Amino acid sequence: MKEYKIKIKGNYDILIINPKMISNLIAKVNQSDSKELTVSADEILPDKYVEYLSRVLKANIETTKALQTINPYELIAKEMEKLQVNNENCFDNVKVTENNDNTSFDIDTNEKFYMLVKQKENSFKYVYKNENGEEISVLLEYV
Repeated sequence: MKEYKIKIKGNYDILIINPKMISNLIAKVNQSDSKELTVSADEILPDKYVEYLSRVLKANIETTKALQTINPYELIAKEMEKLQVNNENCFDNVKVTENNDNTSFDIDTNEKFYMLVKQKENSFKYVYKNENGEEISVLLEYV
């Protein structure tokens, strides 16, 4: 079994995507017959997460000043685009589509990442640094 590390490229003041969301995303890629897919936000985000994130962003105005948008869905999409495995992007493009009560992500999965996800013997670990700069890793479970 080969294990791959997934991390977010660049520096960040606030992490928006959590390991469960990444696991859900990998599961959707794994289930897809194409590297281009549309995924409802409800299928990857925890219940009430967008409302929670909106409140957090409004309460931390100093942090959000550096962000180009405070639309939670746009921030999630931008962070998805920053996910990398072996220093290569997991996704080439992630766009948000908001229609009435349904918000979805239009995702173009990177070819190499798509192939890694499709190989049953591979596993993924989400790696990030805590506030002390120590590396933390979480095994991602998806089916």
